[in-house]
Amino acid sequence: MEKAMSKIIVVPVDGSDQSKKALDFSVDLALHYPAELKLVYVTEPIVVEDIFSMSTIAVPVDMDDLSLEKYGKDVLAKAENIARDLGVTDLSTKVLRGDPAKAIVAFAEKSEADMIVIGSRGLGNLSGIFLGSVSKKVAQEAHCTCITVK
Repeated sequence: MEKAMSKIIVVPVDGSDQSKKALDFSVDLALHYPAELKLVYVTEPIVVEDIFSMSTIAVPVDMDDLSLEKYGKDVLAKAENIARDLGVTDLSTKVLRGDPAKAIVAFAEKSEADMIVIGSRGLGNLSGIFLGSVSKKVAQEAHCTCITVK
């Protein structure tokens, strides 16, 4: 009897410990239930707290768009090497732009993904109240199964 589960798994990576854990978990899934991994990195403007207006503002980054994209490709290449070293053969990578949660969810829908596996990054400070975490937003907005890995 063939195991049926996810055929396409989207895995956002950013180089953090949490995204490494999500990558490891998704590799296990992809090897156990044959599935394609789609690794994504999202470039976005840096967001900081503006304590005077009690909101967030986008701050221009010192890196230009090409540098941000190159950094994203470097992160994806490292993640791809890890996944391939662990035995994954059906894998692709993509740099996305924009709001991370929206970009991840839109990419998953366009890819007809069955699942998103995302690392949890607890902000733990006041900005978490206003921003919410990317993983929380993805879980709320995704139309497919979403697993948050701590």
